[in-house]
Amino acid sequence: MQDSGMDRVRIRVKSVAGECQAGHKAGDEIIVDNVNLSGYLCPHALHSLWPFVLTLQMRGKFAWGNGDSAVLACPDGENLALFEVSRVKEEQ
Repeated sequence: MQDSGMDRVRIRVKSVAGECQAGHKAGDEIIVDNVNLSGYLCPHALHSLWPFVLTLQMRGKFAWGNGDSAVLACPDGENLALFEVSRVKEEQ
């Protein structure tokens, strides 16, 4: 497989308060490889998370924590889902 020059990113559901209308549950994981997702992600959550996913894909760093991950909230204020986006560490 040709290297796209983009890092892979893991999106993991950390918690859901209430009932996620998209069916996401704590522990669900999706891998983003270039623009391909390994599973379903609610379009509203995807829209909120995408700028952070792109930052990690392009080898950017965040100014907090270890710089390689962030915890973000879905925009549904009644059934709050928390997602962790993190760079996938490729084995050398």
